[in-house]
Amino acid sequence: MLFRTRPFPTRAAGFLMAALAVLPLTGCGEDEQASGEEQAAETVAVFERPVTREELMEPVIGTGTIAAHKTTQLGPRVDGIIEEVMVWVGDRVKKDQPLFRTRDTEWKLRVSELENQVQLATAESGNMQKAFNRASELHAKGFVSNGKLDDARAARDTANAKLGIAKAQLAAAQQALDDCVVTAPFDGVITRLDVNEGKFMATRSGGMGPAQGGVLEIMKIDIVAAIVNVPEIHLSKFKVGTKGKIFLDGIDKSYDSYVIIINDRIDPVTRAVEVRLPIANDDYAVKPGLFARAEIYPEPRAVLALDRSALMGTEAARYVYVNENGHAKRVNVTVRQIDATRVEVLSGLKEGDKALAGPNAALLLEGTPVRIETDPPATQTLAKGVPADSTTSAQ
Repeated sequence: MLFRTRPFPTRAAGFLMAALAVLPLTGCGEDEQASGEEQAAETVAVFERPVTREELMEPVIGTGTIAAHKTTQLGPRVDGIIEEVMVWVGDRVKKDQPLFRTRDTEWKLRVSELENQVQLATAESGNMQKAFNRASELHAKGFVSNGKLDDARAARDTANAKLGIAKAQLAAAQQALDDCVVTAPFDGVITRLDVNEGKFMATRSGGMGPAQGGVLEIMKIDIVAAIVNVPEIHLSKFKVGTKGKIFLDGIDKSYDSYVIIINDRIDPVTRAVEVRLPIANDDYAVKPGLFARAEIYPEPRAVLALDRSALMGTEAARYVYVNENGHAKRVNVTVRQIDATRVEVLSGLKEGDKALAGPNAALLLEGTPVRIETDPPATQTLAKGVPADSTTSAQ
């Protein structure tokens, strides 16, 4: 069977040639576009965080207790029964205000007796002085012997001595009578009362508590002090006069203060030094015994500070990336923490250097192409009155 070949239409051949001409051109454009997109995808957009020089003040922290300016346990000054207690716990008292009284009847009688003895001794002393004067006159005229004159002199001196003894005994009795009333040694507050009326108390017990003769306790708290312990490693950072601030449990305020005393003894167990900071307490709001936390502020020092977000690596090996001709360069650094957002740069960077940071910083490797963008938070720190988007629109 014979087959006849059908002639190919001229019109179809034209379409085929046009299609073949177009195909190579279209494939080349797509390759170039894909290459450009791949190159753009490799560039990482980051922000820059500058290394700045700042004045850093690192407070030294100490903890301890509030102590009164003065504390005294008062007992009786003479033996006897406590007859009257004139104050109660919490009373504010002034210096020389009566606090309690020991029964004084015996001492009043003793003072009266000795007053009479002084009068008797005074009279006797006067008579002996007159007798000596007469004997002296007669001795001068030769009517009295030397022995008689010596006897008159001895009698006079004896009478004067008796008078002196009587006066001393009277003064002692009068002092004991005065001491029956115990007064406040300073302005303060009564913080403890151990004995009420009717108890016999003896001075020989020492006056250091109810079992040892103490009646009450008085504290001077118009000025108090925070006695805090500070680790010995910070001892060189402050001195007497260094400013500080005190925070107290139970009181919703802080108190400005300063170092007034640094104990010369270091505790060998805790390796801490005792430091005292005073607080003016005119309203008695600060109570002795409160827990105190003190912040002592040494002189500030200059540091190189860097935003913590630019820091990478582990505690053992810290590093950052910097922009070098459009590519990321890794720089090893040594840092120390300042606070939750900043670190102090000890080595690796200098003032004015800029470390790379931002959400994409984790993608950085040595040599990665980078594109520096404006940090949005940075635009919010512009001077008041400058629109936040003015920087962006200018780019």
